[in-house]
Amino acid sequence: MRCRSYLFFFQLILLTTILMHRSKFALLSFSLLIPLSTSLGQDIESMGRSLVNEYLMSTSGEERENIVKTLDRLQFRFDQMKNWVTVSAHYAPHQPGLHRELVSVGEKKGEYFVYLPSSYDISRPWPIVLALHGVGGSGYGQVMSWLKSSAHNDEFIFVAPTYGSGLWWNEEPERLVLSVLDKVKQDYHVDTNRVYMTGFSSGGHGVWYFAIRYPSLFAAINPIAAECPLPYLLENLEHVPVYIIHGSRDTVIPVEAARDASARLEKLNYKVVYKEFSELKHQFPVNAIAKALDWFRMHKRTLYPKRIKYFTESTGYSLAYWTEITGFSELVGQVSGARRDISGRLVRPQGFSEIAVVEVEIKEDGNEVCMTTNGVKTVRLFLEEELIDMERPLRVTINGKTIYFEKVSRSVQAILDTVKRRNDREALFSAYLDLSVPSE
Repeated sequence: MRCRSYLFFFQLILLTTILMHRSKFALLSFSLLIPLSTSLGQDIESMGRSLVNEYLMSTSGEERENIVKTLDRLQFRFDQMKNWVTVSAHYAPHQPGLHRELVSVGEKKGEYFVYLPSSYDISRPWPIVLALHGVGGSGYGQVMSWLKSSAHNDEFIFVAPTYGSGLWWNEEPERLVLSVLDKVKQDYHVDTNRVYMTGFSSGGHGVWYFAIRYPSLFAAINPIAAECPLPYLLENLEHVPVYIIHGSRDTVIPVEAARDASARLEKLNYKVVYKEFSELKHQFPVNAIAKALDWFRMHKRTLYPKRIKYFTESTGYSLAYWTEITGFSELVGQVSGARRDISGRLVRPQGFSEIAVVEVEIKEDGNEVCMTTNGVKTVRLFLEEELIDMERPLRVTINGKTIYFEKVSRSVQAILDTVKRRNDREALFSAYLDLSVPSE
């Protein structure tokens, strides 16, 4: 036992060197030192957590590859690996209250404001409300609009970026919002299953836009006095509950826009609440947001839906939950460069109107994934025990043809790669399959 303790002590010293200096040579040496039947389970636990966090923080592909090799030499169960992912993060303490922050967006810096509740601490995850301002507004003003109501009960982290024009459905502000969300997840202990989005006026347009483009990010949304810029893609919101607020006397964004979006979602049998206020003009409804917050409290993200519909007219948007389009048809690629009008809608050139579609459903009795596609050449499926029985052969059919029928192999690489790519320690996938859509 004394020899084993000395060995573990030496391994910890070497691991500390790795974490401090990120030495490729030390990491390779460390992987050789770990025997296949290493010391106590507690030792494996501490090593595993440290290595997992180092992987998720690393910016070097070669370094990450060496960490995976080291982890592969440890004896652990996959449920242990998942636990290491969720508990290995380290967050610096922050003072409660309102903070102005900056984030890198390419070569520029973007401004955003973060409000931390008075009881904020890093020991538990916190729900987050991401708020977008309207034309002429600011992140500061949008946060303060929400804090005016005591209905938030000081239980949410509020985050609001500032973008000059407030037109959020273009490439630059899109990068800003995604960069802010990524940075906030790194800096604060965010519950990624309770990320909510709200926005006023053109900020509400942005809420529709981001939820349609990235449905797997959000637990629920609240567009206020807004119009959906992509109404023909609303089918993407099957698992994103929507709470719409609009004023009947709004002369800036006609109320018909909100009525139309609500009617489309109701026709799809999606979860939507529409609140229209007869005396409300184009203004932030301070007295109405308590109900929107209650809507947020009622919902958590659907992380592993058994059915997915994802529609996209652009090759720049490809991921929804556990399905990713990795290859598009040529027509969809042409559409991605089409001109947009002021509301963000595509103005398609004649003859190039194809929309890529993936509809996929899991049949649990047969351990089967059934998929239909249009405008798609190749796909990747991210898989987890909550979706399929990984101890049995999985059948995958695409457009009526069986293209896969065997057991799926779990891998450390799959878990860590997907967590790092999504910057989401709750979205765990133990395996993935790359598949080609069969020709007609």
